[in-house]
Amino acid sequence: MIPERDLELLESFNGHGHVVLSAYLQLDTPQHRQAAYEEFLRQARARLEECGARSDCRKAIQEDIEIVSLYLKTNGHRRQPGLAIFSCAAELFWRAYPLPEPVPNRVSIGPRFDLDPLRSVARSTWRRRGSLRKLRRGELIR
Repeated sequence: MIPERDLELLESFNGHGHVVLSAYLQLDTPQHRQAAYEEFLRQARARLEECGARSDCRKAIQEDIEIVSLYLKTNGHRRQPGLAIFSCAAELFWRAYPLPEPVPNRVSIGPRFDLDPLRSVARSTWRRRGSLRKLRRGELIR
């Protein structure tokens, strides 16, 4: 899971006017793992079209797509149920985090990283770990 200091970094990231890319991939079944790359490309291309004629936007997103594509082709943390990727090629920024639970496939572009799915997984993980600690002490709190 993502360290708290990394979440703070993502929240405060300043792309200096450049577009950033956030990608979430569901990798919890063999079928999802096989389809992850194609699904990423499909959604990323749709986001690329949202840039319209703005060549700076298109160039920045194309660079991010190439970086993420290379990662997914060669590694992609495909042993975990989910994956979160954050990229801003224009600022030489790149992070990938394996997630302990599946997330719906989603690719977003914008001035800030899309952190809602990541926050949801973090809350869920925290609750689960909190419950496990309580169970270990012999308390059963739901």
